[in-house]
Amino acid sequence: ELISSRRISTPRTAPDDKPRRDIAAASPLREKPEAIAPSVRDDSSAEVIQGKSNSKIGMKVQGEATPAHETNDKRRQDGGSVNSDRDGNDDGDSEVVSESEKNDAHTPLPDTTLSPRSKGESPRISMQKRMFANLRPPDSSLENLLTVLTDENTSHLRRVNACGAIKTLTLNKKNVIQLARTRGVISSITSVLCRVDASEEERTRCINALMHLCVPEENWRLVYLFPQTAEALARNMADRYPQIRYAACLALSFLAKKNRKEVVKNTILMHSIARVLEVDKNGALERTNPQDRKVFIGSRLCALKMLLHLSKNKDISTKLARADCITTALARIASTMELAANILCVAIITNLTRHPDNASHLVFHAPDLLTILVAGTSDNSDQEICKCSLYALQNLSCTGSIRQELANAPDLLASITKNAFKTQFPEQQLSALHTLKNLSDDPFNLVTMTNTPGCTATLLALANDSKNGMAQFLACDTLATLSHWLLTLSAAKRCKEKSSLVAGIGGANGNNKGGGSDSDSGRRTFQTATWEMWC
Repeated sequence: ELISSRRISTPRTAPDDKPRRDIAAASPLREKPEAIAPSVRDDSSAEVIQGKSNSKIGMKVQGEATPAHETNDKRRQDGGSVNSDRDGNDDGDSEVVSESEKNDAHTPLPDTTLSPRSKGESPRISMQKRMFANLRPPDSSLENLLTVLTDENTSHLRRVNACGAIKTLTLNKKNVIQLARTRGVISSITSVLCRVDASEEERTRCINALMHLCVPEENWRLVYLFPQTAEALARNMADRYPQIRYAACLALSFLAKKNRKEVVKNTILMHSIARVLEVDKNGALERTNPQDRKVFIGSRLCALKMLLHLSKNKDISTKLARADCITTALARIASTMELAANILCVAIITNLTRHPDNASHLVFHAPDLLTILVAGTSDNSDQEICKCSLYALQNLSCTGSIRQELANAPDLLASITKNAFKTQFPEQQLSALHTLKNLSDDPFNLVTMTNTPGCTATLLALANDSKNGMAQFLACDTLATLSHWLLTLSAAKRCKEKSSLVAGIGGANGNNKGGGSDSDSGRRTFQTATWEMWC
């Protein structure tokens, strides 16, 4: 879904007000924005080192006998319970291992309640220490395979074969959870991806192996905790080879679901995402072949869906809105891509306007975004883009410090006035009327709104139309607000003239008599309506 389905209603309702229809049900992008695209594979992924089959290069056999198993057998002979107390172990570090270890294989992270972090240590460092302490040791064949990846003296051919073998192991869904919890697997893969001298074949196979490890939800938090994961993804998202870039974008889209704050705070990742968005800068896609162009466009669409998912989170909305590289990239690529990508781009901007603290920053520090929203409300725009643009302008108009900036923006009031008269699109009409009502709350917008062609006439026509009760109520409320400012100005002028006249004739009680006229200067609601804005 582009946007959430909850809607904030206006505080004051008309007698015949009808509830607004949920737009999520009618959205053309109803499926999940994080849709998984097919992975990129190469033909040499089935190569194996030293003639060993893939099944032999695996994990440590889980059925090996351990001292804990011997203790369990002894307790069973004595009639005791396997899960009884641990015979004087006060520290709680030793645990009884089950026979199958299946639960341990699916454990996403070690228990955070154990071994509290030392003073001055960040939570991430503490979780990394506990994670490394709970990793399984690899068996001899897998250890030799990982050694080939990290050894700088290894020949290029052997390293390529090792990367292909690791990728083949990750293709089995039963292995990905155990491989992610095996010591040296992810660190070896990321070390190859971070090396400058790594060949295209090595990086292609390793980034696909990392992408396969990122698919299970149990691995989302764990994989990102490794120190070189973010750097490896950022480097390969900016790669010139389209298959490598696409696999890196897809891997990060999985990890961003459980690591939202960490991803947004990482400046390198944000710049890499912006580079993926601006793939067609200066017409670069026109100079590529059709097959590579399709992969580059898929990478950009994957990055847009990831940003849409991040923009729906209130806790990171302010940080994401202040990532200048992201807002600049969105302003540059808006309305220049295919329709699906353009809708996602405007929806991201709309979600950023839901946080009240983002309004001033988006208007004053990213002025191009306001131009994109105004262009989205034109008659030639897609209905979904027009709806998202009007919702964004409605949220921005609720901030009093930027209402004059919005009212003076080129073609903004004219576009909103046209949408306010579109009775065939009730959601867009109500959003446009809410925006006009919010802008009318600023007295300095009185002249701008009255001078806009068709603005007053549209409000008068809707105020006399009883078919839509909510639209009629909003039009009447806006007219009442505008008349309030007109009566206030005229009353202030009369009071000033009367006070000067009384002062001229020496009257002493003239100000008291003139003060009572302010109570009849008009009535208004002093209320604003937002679209799903966070409190």
